[in-house]
Amino acid sequence: MRSAPLPRRRDEARALFHNAILDAAEAVFADRGFHGARIQDIAKRARIAVGTVYNHFEDKDAVLAALLEQRAEEMISQLRPRPDDPRPFAQRLRARVARVLAHVDAHRAFFAIANEHGLFAGPVAPSARARTRRLRKVEAFHAVFRAFIDEGIASRDLEPIGGDALARFLGGTIRAFVLSSLADGSADAKAHAASIVDLFMNGAARRKARKR
Repeated sequence: MRSAPLPRRRDEARALFHNAILDAAEAVFADRGFHGARIQDIAKRARIAVGTVYNHFEDKDAVLAALLEQRAEEMISQLRPRPDDPRPFAQRLRARVARVLAHVDAHRAFFAIANEHGLFAGPVAPSARARTRRLRKVEAFHAVFRAFIDEGIASRDLEPIGGDALARFLGGTIRAFVLSSLADGSADAKAHAASIVDLFMNGAARRKARKR
């Protein structure tokens, strides 16, 4: 059997430039804000020509859209299972939620801007294309939450009382913690993950004192 051909150098170079532009754009948007940022600033930060940025993106809005897409996909990837995840369901959930919160904290300045542009279901997206992109991301987040809920139901750690509702509740709780973290600057991912999982698994009702 013939092995698969190696990616062409041209494609590899294009991917490197693409990623360099997005990394530079994140820093520029965080520093200047979206409206204050210019393509020239992004090019300077990436140490490339302005024309190279336009070879990859039509305008600043396209750069932001691509960056939102990439960071959202990275968030989703933090929720997906990993071989080293703990076996007990609650511990697995804490580990995955902690990864998401740590990822947000690592890109805190950008996610504050992203929230203004609807990544966390903020203002209404300005175009049909943007609304479609957001809907797809919402569906992708819901799918990964639903898959995790199904794991909990299968292991009998969760009651089978409506997987979609539980997935929305879990997603909404994580979103609330993300938004509060962006607002108040708190960044203890493990502690917040423990709180989220405790609320999700046990609710907020007052618990009876344990017998000694």
